[in-house]
Amino acid sequence: MAAHSAASLRQTLQRGGGSVLVLTACLLLAAHALRAGDTGLALCFAGTAGFAFCRAAWKRLAVAAVLACGVLEWLHAAWWLILLRRWLEQPWGRAAVILCAVAAFTAVAAWRAFCQGRRLAGPEGLAPALTQAAVFAGLFAALYVVRRHAPVPMLMLERLAPAVGGVQLFLVAWYAGALTGALLDPVRTRKARQWAWRLFCGVFFAQFALGAAGLTAFLLSGRLHAPIPAFIVYGPFYREAPGMMLVVAGLSVIVLGSAWCSHLCYFGPLDALAAQGRPLRPLPRFWRRMRTWGRPLVLAAGALLALLLGRLGMDDAQAAALAVAFGLGSLLIMALASRRLGGMIHCSAFCPMGLVVSLLARLSPWRLAVDADRCDQCGACERVCAYRAITPASRAQGGSTWRCSLCRDCVGVCHRQAITLRGPWMGPRTAWRVFVGLAAFLHGLFLGVAMV
Repeated sequence: MAAHSAASLRQTLQRGGGSVLVLTACLLLAAHALRAGDTGLALCFAGTAGFAFCRAAWKRLAVAAVLACGVLEWLHAAWWLILLRRWLEQPWGRAAVILCAVAAFTAVAAWRAFCQGRRLAGPEGLAPALTQAAVFAGLFAALYVVRRHAPVPMLMLERLAPAVGGVQLFLVAWYAGALTGALLDPVRTRKARQWAWRLFCGVFFAQFALGAAGLTAFLLSGRLHAPIPAFIVYGPFYREAPGMMLVVAGLSVIVLGSAWCSHLCYFGPLDALAAQGRPLRPLPRFWRRMRTWGRPLVLAAGALLALLLGRLGMDDAQAAALAVAFGLGSLLIMALASRRLGGMIHCSAFCPMGLVVSLLARLSPWRLAVDADRCDQCGACERVCAYRAITPASRAQGGSTWRCSLCRDCVGVCHRQAITLRGPWMGPRTAWRVFVGLAAFLHGLFLGVAMV
């Protein structure tokens, strides 16, 4: 008994010592950032240090990734210190040795954090934990690069509180890592996606409302624009020049496929809320035709009208009035059609951006696959699909229709596990993890960067 107690005490001390090692390495990076005058980044490293005492495996792995980047930062600092002191003809050897020693210490701490995370995860849970940690570290690094090199402050918190606004890097990365864990679970993914999607919509329109009220800090460009996805397409026709939002949306669709509509669109949650809890009713003949021709007609008519009005030199007030009218029409369709018939009628029969996404998504490798041999034709996937993208005919052909938004709600309700996500050169499990990681990363990136 005494030997067992001594062994347990020794293991506890070893684990505690490893956590203190990781904590010290993180605090050294925080002090390095604070000395450079970056209080926000110092707070980020201090927050990451807290992960060293968490029991969640992905947080330990996230610390390891941040510390690995910290090794590069210490070596970079040593390199520039050598160049500066040689240029000033001052001794540099001792300072370089100290910085290299700190880099080595940080590398040991990173390895220690990785071993702790691997032990906590176990062999079966290591892949999901690595996915969560990769999303955290990748988003942290991406927002850091945006923050450092953008010509204007892109992070909302940094515009409101410049001294400590950089802490948003850590907060958004933490949120995206936790969201990844929920999205990875096929049973929880539907509810997690819906709540994250609503949060995205709420943040976007809250920024818009505050900007419209005169608080220009909430506007990235300092000017209001129509908060309607259709104008991502119409805007370039009106200006006769490509827009940044169209490029960003196009790239995200190529990376994530049609999931742009079910994860990154800030208007879709309103249609989903209108249809929530409503059973899918058979579509009348008019709405069946609208699902075929509605979006192409709205896209063509809107693009031609935007081009004409731009040529005629319409002023901003008149253009804003037309945008408001279009938005009210969209809300009316949601309130009348989506709420009455069930499903997202606006998104699948009216939204021109949805058509552009569906067509552009053909360039993306992500597809939903149905194993006809495992499927027992229970119809659960059809009843849960708000886009009406799964039909008996599409299931028999092994997939969904081209209107599928890759929301993956159908995966969680399929009790035969006949529905899977397919990606390029990877099995279903790997494809699921990669797709979820990309979705959470882009969601966090769009949420963290000022959008209005």
